[in-house]
Amino acid sequence: MYQAFFGCRLEQLIANVRRYQSEFLEATGGRFKFFDSATLSKTSIERIVEEYSPRLVVYDQVDKIKGFAADREDLRLGAIYQWGRELAKNRHSVIAVCQASGQAENVKYLQMDHVANALTAKQAEADYIIGIGKIHDMGSENVRFLNIPKNKLMGDSDSDPTMKHAKGEVLIKPLEARYQDIVDYGRKAA
Repeated sequence: MYQAFFGCRLEQLIANVRRYQSEFLEATGGRFKFFDSATLSKTSIERIVEEYSPRLVVYDQVDKIKGFAADREDLRLGAIYQWGRELAKNRHSVIAVCQASGQAENVKYLQMDHVANALTAKQAEADYIIGIGKIHDMGSENVRFLNIPKNKLMGDSDSDPTMKHAKGEVLIKPLEARYQDIVDYGRKAA
């Protein structure tokens, strides 16, 4: 998170962790709360949401949330997404990260059927979906292809309606944990 926030490399962070932590806390006012656990359960997340009343919750690997059972894996996963949607209703926004299926390998613009381990249950609960594709072509190692195959959001006065289901390309900068626009207002990015 610090790498993405500051756009710096890991070795820079490690060289002065306290400085970056201090600057991050100062810049964000301590409003960011991170819970990094591979065993987060439905009930523990509900307690966290109740205690902190967040405006945004980001689930990294939402499919791994514990406390759900069903006869089939796609139904169990659908239950997680339905629960997350209901928990968020009129409380906070959610970004839920999940994996693409093996069918997404070497595909530029991912579609809704590329969502891993789901028929339609996961996709049905989302208001928008952003797919991040990657191909194996020489010279494209750091290119990522963004696609919005689903978007039920209304937008506002600043929204461009032509971008509702946009596709685009970005460069991934893994050493800084960021993406960079390839084209910036018609000019190549530096």
